[in-house]
Amino acid sequence: MFQRTHRIMFLALALMLAAGTFGNAVPRAAAAPAPQANIPFRYFKETGHNIGTRIKTFYEQNGGIAVFGLPLTEVIKEGNLEVQYFERARFELHPEFEPAFYVSLTQLGRKQIEGRFEPAFAPALAENDANTTYFPQTGHSVRFGFREFWLRHGGVPIFGYPLSEEFTEISVDDGQPYTVQYFERVKMEYHPEDPQNSIKLARLGAQALDQSGQPASVRNPVPAMTLLSTATTGYYGSITERVNNIARAAARMNGIIVAPGATFSFNTALGPAGPDDGYVEGYAIVNGQLEKVTGGGICQISTTMYRAVFNAGLDIVERKPHSFVINFYENIDGFDATVFAPYVDFKWRNDTAGPIYMTAWTDPKAATATFALYGFNDGRQTQMIGPKSKNVKTQGIPAWQYDPTLKRGQVIQLVHGRPGKDVEMSRIVTGANGKVIHRDNLSSKYRPWEDFYAYGPGVTPPKGVQVVPPKKR
Repeated sequence: MFQRTHRIMFLALALMLAAGTFGNAVPRAAAAPAPQANIPFRYFKETGHNIGTRIKTFYEQNGGIAVFGLPLTEVIKEGNLEVQYFERARFELHPEFEPAFYVSLTQLGRKQIEGRFEPAFAPALAENDANTTYFPQTGHSVRFGFREFWLRHGGVPIFGYPLSEEFTEISVDDGQPYTVQYFERVKMEYHPEDPQNSIKLARLGAQALDQSGQPASVRNPVPAMTLLSTATTGYYGSITERVNNIARAAARMNGIIVAPGATFSFNTALGPAGPDDGYVEGYAIVNGQLEKVTGGGICQISTTMYRAVFNAGLDIVERKPHSFVINFYENIDGFDATVFAPYVDFKWRNDTAGPIYMTAWTDPKAATATFALYGFNDGRQTQMIGPKSKNVKTQGIPAWQYDPTLKRGQVIQLVHGRPGKDVEMSRIVTGANGKVIHRDNLSSKYRPWEDFYAYGPGVTPPKGVQVVPPKKR
């Protein structure tokens, strides 16, 4: 996703860049699973629901069952939000935010006290001491056991600010009186009958689900999530800038959930991918010249995702090959997908009956990027036909271009040229009943690509090469 507006040789994007040397040859079926310590799903037999990826991480890092209770639904759509209900909270997903803020709790506590004016909700000045923390933001304090629980399980980022003082309230669940305190996202209750777990969150999540208008079917048990497919590509030899961009793009895709029937857009999910987002400049060939543009390496992630989607038998809506053969993807000819916002996107549709969860990660030591897709296995099978190459065209003579930013005497080979060729590939996806679900022609046409070198001051290009004028800035 590169921030360019002028006319560009269509899919110079691909060249983001083969600014490396050799790609790892990783067989399609040899993708390594995520480390067992980081299994991305957890199934609760008690309610028949899953928690996964970023929700699972948030849940387990902030108290788990003891704090939030059991999941009551899968991730479901409410308005413009994706949410998941738990007994004591409602989790919201915010893919528009950075990964660290992807999951948050709904302000159920604030909603519960709308229109209430009891004395406990009136601001009350207090002094901070060893057992009291006063919050001028709301004019309320947290004390003793509630304060200890609040601090131990995340404080403001998890529960929000206090909206009341402590007071006694009758529980809607069991009709018993408890000492309670409201916070923006939760209500805490003191249960003296359970000295080992005396502070609990009220069941605001269950109450909110009862009042949500959602059909009863959202509570129905579902199967455990299973691994649908994986794919791994190698980027050994990539320059530092490309490695940075690959890692950032993978992190952006990790944990995204695609609802049943929804179409996923790589460009939309990635977002701007500019310098403000941590992406850096890398080399590309633009109109036949060497140029630095922001975002080099992102096609590594779109290609890896494409392979996982292909293997899972999901509906491929939009896919474009690179203009040239990229050495990183040569382990399987014609098995790449380029992106170049806003002109070229990779899109696929979740045509299964359940959500698809994406997990993505990079292994810097092995120089690999991996995607794993999880969902409800409906028994579909994928058959790749090909790849078969034809119409091979010889590459041109090497190109050399001066780069004044390089060190004196330095030469970098940015492109390892490849012949042009046409690659025939197709896919047949069959359902559990043997009927064909998808029959796709996913062929690719690549132009010849010459070796491309950048050279610094003091270097004279060898005879027999084409010297390309440097890009004017």
